[in-house]
Amino acid sequence: MCKRGDIILVRNYQDGDRQLGQHSFVVLDDEGGSVRGVAYDLIALVMSSFKTEEQREKKLRYAGNFEISATDEQMTIAAHGRDGYIKAEQFYYFQKENLDYVQIGSLTIDAWDALLDFIETFAGKGIQIKQITDNLSQDGGPDV
Repeated sequence: MCKRGDIILVRNYQDGDRQLGQHSFVVLDDEGGSVRGVAYDLIALVMSSFKTEEQREKKLRYAGNFEISATDEQMTIAAHGRDGYIKAEQFYYFQKENLDYVQIGSLTIDAWDALLDFIETFAGKGIQIKQITDNLSQDGGPDV
């Protein structure tokens, strides 16, 4: 079971027409509800790491990207130790029973609070949240 602030490794997920492999996400909400008339019980934000300083500068030009330091994460498995970012304006909706994932860590309380504060500024900055529902289906099964 995962909870808010946990870092999970999702083994396969959908983004538009693309089937993507393993990727890290931060759990934003685990209480559930419905979006566009379809039930979900997990909202997560995708995480990526910086490969180079040039990439860091490029990715942080996007107003919805939240920088995260490797020291801001409490990892339960060995991490690669690179700094990265969370795409905080992209909410991925999932149904846990249809999701192949494992919890690999969690954000520190300070990092979690900073992430929530960052998301709360979006309305004032004109940043729209993209709701990615490609992993949901009407019948509760994976939408792949």
